[in-house]
Amino acid sequence: MLGVILAAGKGTRLKSLGKNIPKGLMEVGGKTCLEHIMLGMKEAGITRFGIVIGHLGEQIQERFGSGEGLGVEITYLVQDLSVYGTARAAMLARDLAGDEPIMVSYGDIIVHPDNYPALAARSEGGKYPTNSVNWVEDPYAGAAVYLRPDDTVERIEEKPPKGTSTTNWNNSGIYVYPPIVFDYIDRIEQSARGEYELSNALRLMVEDGLEVRSHKIFGYWRDIGRPEDLEAINELLAKEGQSQKGN
Repeated sequence: MLGVILAAGKGTRLKSLGKNIPKGLMEVGGKTCLEHIMLGMKEAGITRFGIVIGHLGEQIQERFGSGEGLGVEITYLVQDLSVYGTARAAMLARDLAGDEPIMVSYGDIIVHPDNYPALAARSEGGKYPTNSVNWVEDPYAGAAVYLRPDDTVERIEEKPPKGTSTTNWNNSGIYVYPPIVFDYIDRIEQSARGEYELSNALRLMVEDGLEVRSHKIFGYWRDIGRPEDLEAINELLAKEGQSQKGN
């Protein structure tokens, strides 16, 4: 399985913090965000990565190089930010993946590392398309995910109007896809925001009747899109570290 990390974004919501450092290199609990993701995926047996870079991407290349320092192999994929969206970013990994399944993460997502092997297991090693979901009060800022009783995906609604969702499950930004995903990405049209959304590949799979599974995130989940998010996850990890020392 190939690990694909989408780290090309400009980090505009981070304000001054994101002007000179890409989000993936933000320090979280003593490690960069990208290190957390790669080491977590490594727990799932993934040692080969495609990192999609764009904004300040040369800093990511300088930091990790070939990946030898983490015991992994990294290929850098440069995204043209004039054609924007997570789906177009993921498509850059098509040749690198070949006939392997891929585990994809947005480059600003921090979760408990045990979620990565659990997600891989839920997908049965990439046999079934599988997304991750986290519980929120209202998924208006992400994508609302409606689940069947067996935790397969019934439907996905991207950026629903605030207060309209009847589910609390939010698309968490970490997926496992079989190779067929690239055929679905080819079919994706621009969203109302003018972007090509990766979650729409899952939506199309659901509409075509494929079994799309879900993994419910446990432990913690946080994106680091805003300064307050970065502060919150650092506080959470500090508390968790203290708790582990106490044990």
